[in-house]
Amino acid sequence: MIRAALLILALGGAARAEDYALPEPPPGPRLDYAADEVEFDADRAQLHLRGRVTLIESTWTVKGEELWIDTEKRRGRSEGPLLVEDGISAVYGESGEFDFVKHTGRLQRTSAGHADWRIRAKEARVGENRRLDYYGGDFTSCGRKPPHYHFRASSITVKPKRYMIARNVLFYLGETPVFYLPFLFKTLSPRHYLRWKSQPGYDQRNGPFLKNTLTTDHGDTVYSKLYADYYQKQGTGLGGELHRRDGENSRGALFGYTIKETSSTGDRRWALLGQQYQALYSSASFQGRLQLQSDSDFNNNYARSNSFRVTPELVNGGAVTHRFSQATARLSYSRLDTATVDRRKFLKTAESYPRLEVLSQPLRFGRLPWLNTLNGFADNTFLKDRPFIEKTVGGGWEGTRTFALARGVSLTPKVGFTETYYNRFDQPTVAGSTVSRLDAVIGRPSAAGTLRFDTLVGGIDATQSYRERLQPGKFQQDKAALDYGVEENLLTLSDVIIPAPRMYARLSTGYDFRTFRDRTIGFRRRVQPITADASWAPTSRLNLTLRDEYALDDGNQAAIFDARWGDEEGAAVGGGFAWNAADARKYVASFDFAVAPSSPTWRLAFGIRAQAESSRGIGGLHGWRVFEKEFAWTKRWHDFYTKVAGRFRPGGVGEASVRVDFKFGTFDPKQAPRRDWETELFPERATQDDLRP
Repeated sequence: MIRAALLILALGGAARAEDYALPEPPPGPRLDYAADEVEFDADRAQLHLRGRVTLIESTWTVKGEELWIDTEKRRGRSEGPLLVEDGISAVYGESGEFDFVKHTGRLQRTSAGHADWRIRAKEARVGENRRLDYYGGDFTSCGRKPPHYHFRASSITVKPKRYMIARNVLFYLGETPVFYLPFLFKTLSPRHYLRWKSQPGYDQRNGPFLKNTLTTDHGDTVYSKLYADYYQKQGTGLGGELHRRDGENSRGALFGYTIKETSSTGDRRWALLGQQYQALYSSASFQGRLQLQSDSDFNNNYARSNSFRVTPELVNGGAVTHRFSQATARLSYSRLDTATVDRRKFLKTAESYPRLEVLSQPLRFGRLPWLNTLNGFADNTFLKDRPFIEKTVGGGWEGTRTFALARGVSLTPKVGFTETYYNRFDQPTVAGSTVSRLDAVIGRPSAAGTLRFDTLVGGIDATQSYRERLQPGKFQQDKAALDYGVEENLLTLSDVIIPAPRMYARLSTGYDFRTFRDRTIGFRRRVQPITADASWAPTSRLNLTLRDEYALDDGNQAAIFDARWGDEEGAAVGGGFAWNAADARKYVASFDFAVAPSSPTWRLAFGIRAQAESSRGIGGLHGWRVFEKEFAWTKRWHDFYTKVAGRFRPGGVGEASVRVDFKFGTFDPKQAPRRDWETELFPERATQDDLRP
């Protein structure tokens, strides 16, 4: 009886449930939620969520402890803390309200993080397209609490992963305001597209100055630098750099700078440098070098980080190379300009336009036991001291083979023949005059042999080379010439000793067997200069090098010694000594040292260059004079990189400058972007932190 009554009640309840119609969901975006407790007020159409609340809308995820939702108007509010995430950024607020239909929201007393920046504001407004607007906010990228620095702005607009714009900005060091900016833009992209640097300073020649550099990233393969400088005594200088590298087979750089000096001279000073290597396709490539300057002293006045203070010559050239299966062809242009005595301009000294060269791979002809190499060329050559353009066409053959005489002993003989056409061939005579022959064809047979001994400590090479010049249009030696038709008859000896992996020494000399009609050469003159090189690097921090060149007849010709210990980031000491017979009375010495703690957060470096004179060797040195001095103090703070530097050298250079860079986020301004790209055009940047010449 009881079971029947229960069955009747159950069936009746099921029928009433089927008769109850659920209301249609209100229009608007779908909201999914989860919470420990859920209450629904049907009269108010209000949903109350409490305890570990998570609400998911199309792009938002809202988390908090308590949330009220108006299900009809699709609005929500929270009187307690909550977190809003959109997959790119997250904003925390102590309270807030949302309109899920308009996809907008407002949070009070907020904090957020965007890229390397942390923002705190009185209010944040969440807009469409993930735009965020903060009002009455502070922001910083310093990770310390309290931060070493921060910005305070009336409003901050953020487009996550794109940019951040702040208005009415005050910059604070600690709690001390330092400067005001009406507008501040910072990129939030992983790639920093724009970087602006300013460097103030004073120079004895140019007066107070302000150097400005704008670095722009144009993609993965290209970036540029623009220069806008002001010198109080000389005016405005403008320039820039363009760097491109798309792998090792496509790389190049271009630098240019110009200034119209407002001093009494009013000179236009300028420089244009560049280089390019480009693989045209699998078997062809182009390589070029560009070097143009208004005068020799440009670097000393406006590009003082350049290794060459004074430019003695300009070297320009370009070449297209094509590799065939059995040969390589090269079409090239080259030009050399040398500075005038007053160093105010350059004059063309030599030019080749164009030169075509073809060189074969080592070839085997039939069953012949030696390797054969064929070559050919055509050239137009200008020389300043020659009154005509020389046109030449030539070709040649060389055969070689290596014989193993014993273990570690080998002999490599070579024989060859070349023939060259000259539109005009000038030949000096005993009387001091010159004989000119037009449309001359001259042959040159040659022979050489190298005997090599491989030992445990290195290799010893003895090479005898001989080359004759034949009479024009004949197959007879040109014995009537001053050199009896023998252009080369030289025995050379060289020994390379490698006693340890980090140590080597090299010794070389030779003996010239040639005779001449117009002069007699004695034994001491025939012996070629004896050249000795040695290098020892027992550790990665210590390096010693030595080079000396000595001629029996004239004595010492050149000497160089250099010793270095340390590294470019920490403590270091080094010095060098140089002398050359071209300026025999002058001896030049250099000394550099730097002090830094074991963890180099700061570094103080000094460098001096000095010279002395002597007519009696090192023992008679006198008149020591320091002609160049440099110093640099660098400090890496938690959020800053600072550098105070000075240069003093001839030419009116008395320069002092200050550099302060922010290390916003993980970016370290001490290193220029892709610094290894720049070292091909500016080798000095491999060991310096200068961002420009």
